[in-house]
Amino acid sequence: MADRQRAASAPILIVGGGHSGLLLALALHHAGVSATVIEAQPLETVMAAPFDGRALALMYGSRRVLDGLGLWPAFAGIAEPVRGVHVRDQGTGACMAFDAASLDQEVFAYGITNDALRRRLLELCRARRIELLAPTRLAGLRRRADAVIATLDDGSERSASLVVGADGRGSMVRELARIGARRWRYPQSAITFALRLERPHDGCVHEHLRPPGPLALLPIGRDLCSITWVESRAVAEGLLRLDTDSLLLELQDRLDVDLGEASICGRPTGHPLSGLQAARYSGPRVALVGDAAHGLHPIHAQGFNLAVRDLAVLAEVVVESLRAGADPGGADALLRYDRLRRTDAWLTVGLTDGLNRLFSTDLAPVRLVRGLGFAAIDRLPPLKHLAMRRGMGLAGDLPKLARGEAL
Repeated sequence: MADRQRAASAPILIVGGGHSGLLLALALHHAGVSATVIEAQPLETVMAAPFDGRALALMYGSRRVLDGLGLWPAFAGIAEPVRGVHVRDQGTGACMAFDAASLDQEVFAYGITNDALRRRLLELCRARRIELLAPTRLAGLRRRADAVIATLDDGSERSASLVVGADGRGSMVRELARIGARRWRYPQSAITFALRLERPHDGCVHEHLRPPGPLALLPIGRDLCSITWVESRAVAEGLLRLDTDSLLLELQDRLDVDLGEASICGRPTGHPLSGLQAARYSGPRVALVGDAAHGLHPIHAQGFNLAVRDLAVLAEVVVESLRAGADPGGADALLRYDRLRRTDAWLTVGLTDGLNRLFSTDLAPVRLVRGLGFAAIDRLPPLKHLAMRRGMGLAGDLPKLARGEAL
């Protein structure tokens, strides 16, 4: 009993001050649980990070999590509403349109730039006086029966009931906990940049599924979209060597639409694509969330939304353990977290990987199957609604916060 009490009184140590780590700290703070975040970058660098065109689609299910934490008003001003999604299979010409109104929802998702989201999360953590140690790195972990001792790169030590790895695909927490991971590389790179349009967009994501890879336009402002353009690595390298006018012509050619007097904002960047799946999402006094647990292909923009469900479930497990007088870093709590996240995470990783492989081939039998699939989904409302709810993060075994329940 004494060990449980000592563990319950120790804070949660979150390694990684990116989107997932900061949002987890805010979720725990909302429930009155103490957390400390360590981040490798200086906080001034994070706050001053320039806009580089990268953005994410925050699905409506993730917005519900922010609502449940009382945080949504802080994000509404930097989030561009997306009311529909247009998907086109360029190999067959088949199209599908998803409209939030058909589910009696006003919004399908929100487009938010990566830099704005991280700055806002950091501002909220500072306003709540959540302890942020930066620049600081994790150097080692030493476990005791009642706690884990984290050694930091300055030689200092921190005691915690639980260490959370929110430190990305190269997770030091995962490595120190000796949790294996399956990794794979795609023969593709994603080119990202922002595109300013001469007229306001229609509030829709446009995703073109092509054999080289998807090409998606995500609204992030009244007349601004974020482009995620996937090509083979060699083609992507060649495109990145072009001047912006030439790159824009190449984009218009692949979209087969008239973008009008569009212009590229900022410098386009390339990102080699890969995947990752951790063998498990917890170990002795360790839990993994976000990219430390799983890395996804960008098709259908599910990566951050999967991470939001991770941290919502972990916060739920920690809070319920503490309220029951149990150890939040004990085996029972962490095995429950692993069990609750495994099906959703493995399904989402497999789905995004499978979709990329399905649309990356131009073989006639595969095109036929894709065309039949598009037609079936588009013509059968129950099937289409299920696909929409899954995409919006409103299907499956959802965490309390995504169901509209309080922690």
